[in-house]
This record gives sequence, C-alpha cells and structure tokens, in this order.
Amino acid sequence: MVLIADSGSTKCDWQVYDTTGSMMFQKRTIGINPIIHSDGDICSVLQELKNDMPNEISQIEFYCAGGKNAESKQRLLQIFGQFFKQAQVKIEDDLGMAVKCTKGLPGVVCILGTGANSCFFDGAKVHKRLPDLGYQIMDLGSGNYYGRELLRSYAYGYMPVDLRKSFEKRYDLEDRGILRELYHGENPSSYLASFAKFMIENNKHPFMLSLIREGVEKVFTHVLGPYQFEMKRHPIYFVGSIAFYLQNAIQNKAEAYNFNRIHFIGKPLEYLSVVS
Repeated sequence: MVLIADSGSTKCDWQVYDTTGSMMFQKRTIGINPIIHSDGDICSVLQELKNDMPNEISQIEFYCAGGKNAESKQRLLQIFGQFFKQAQVKIEDDLGMAVKCTKGLPGVVCILGTGANSCFFDGAKVHKRLPDLGYQIMDLGSGNYYGRELLRSYAYGYMPVDLRKSFEKRYDLEDRGILRELYHGENPSSYLASFAKFMIENNKHPFMLSLIREGVEKVFTHVLGPYQFEMKRHPIYFVGSIAFYLQNAIQNKAEAYNFNRIHFIGKPLEYLSVVS
C-alpha cells in the first residue's frame, strides 16, 4: 500500500491507496513542518496515524512546507523510518504536491494556506524564483499574513468598533497570551493564521474587503511577481484554504491583470483523487 500526505504548518491530509489505486484510508491530523516542529511533535503525529491505519505500507510520499531543506528532509526520513521500517520514503516540499494539480501541463502555481509559496512548472521541471525565509518575512497573502494584519489593526486601534467587539468575544486577546504564543508557542505561524477565519467569516465588511484586496494585490505583485511572463501564457493554479475562500477577490484581481485561466484547489489530495 502507498501512503500519500499533503502537509501544511496547520494540518495534514493522509491517504492510503492499494495496488489498484483504490483509496483504503484517509485521515486529517495537525500539520508537520520540520522547520517548526520538534522530533517529539512529529513522532506524536505519526504515532496517532499509525494507530489508526493499515500496517502494510510499502511506499510513502510526504509533501510538506519546509520539505526541500536538506537537513529537514534527512530528519524526516529518519523519523518516518522509525514508524515505517519497510517502506520506501520520499520527502518533497509542498510545491511538489501543488504542482501535481496541473496534471503535467505547464502552469504557474501559488500556494496560499497558512503560508505562501509559488513556482512555475514547465511540464517537466519546477522553477522557483523566491527564497524561503519564513513567515516573519515572506508569506504575503497567506493565513498568517492576514492574521498578523488583524492583530495589528486591533492593537493599534484602527479596527472598526463593531468588528473589535466581535473580535474580543471570539478570541483571548490578553497581551501576555499573545506574546506567549508568538515568542514561545509551538507554532506561531499557525497561531497567526487562526485569526484569518474571522476575516473570512466577516468578508462582506468594508474593512475586511479592503484588507483582503490589499493582501491579494501583494500576492500578484510579490508572491507571483517573478512569474509575470509565464502568467500571460499559462494557467495559474491557486492552491490551499486561503486561496479557496478568497477566490472571488483573487479572480477579480486576476481579470484586472488580464489573467483569464485561473484554477482554485482547496485540498490537493481530494482534487487529485477525483481527477485521477
């Protein structure tokens, strides 16, 4: 059996297929990002998974944020080897899974989930033109970007009063709690991204509309900036939960730039299961 996983920093989708290609098992766990999570955190997820799934795993394909880094890849190979001793394990970054959504055809791929990433796939090779410098510097238009902007608007006092009251009812906004999560929490990126749900749920409010449009503009000018030539000639695939929920704003901005071939995929594993 083959185990395939698509992991972001917040959640991970796992699916097991038999030799005929039929899906035998699926499960969602918290995400695994080797840049953020400790060996103990990763082992806990794999133990939870192992307790629920079939034992006869001969091959594993694991796609995750941070999976391209050589040191992180070696760590993951060693940890997976402890739980799946007989399996051949392949570790790739999250773009590896997202690129599969092009079905082998050339296209520009943009991940917008907890974090953000982008590349051009020419049909055979992935071309990535931006560095991976973490959520503090990169990830414009992602879940953690929007969460940060919401917290900033709350802290500086320019969040509208009606939203501010709802925001305070929804979340624990004590200064010490926020600082603890940001500086000592297990996953600050996911913590920030957790606030993006509030924005999505209130996306008709003028303040939220402005916030969303500003973030989407930064996606096109910065996250996708190095691929302007390719975007005029090939489809653009927006992958991830934030892309899926903000697709109206993204579609409108794409059309304003005369990019007309746009695709949205919320969950790559589910999408690939349907199209394969």
